[in-house]
Amino acid sequence: MGAVKHALQEVEDFVAESLGEGRTLNQTIRDAREAFSKMNNTYLLDADFIEDKYYQFRGQQWERCF
Repeated sequence: MGAVKHALQEVEDFVAESLGEGRTLNQTIRDAREAFSKMNNTYLLDADFIEDKYYQFRGQQWERCF
């Protein structure tokens, strides 16, 4: 797997896990910034990307309810 694709997958996994824990968007963004120092993934610093993934996953959860 390419480095960029792997980094993007890490962010998706991080956001999905955060949603599973019931974290808010702001908490997820803050947690991502803290995780950056451990994971060294610059995509974790992109609040817009985190927000997009957050609402993407949240929308998928909402659709499952119906």
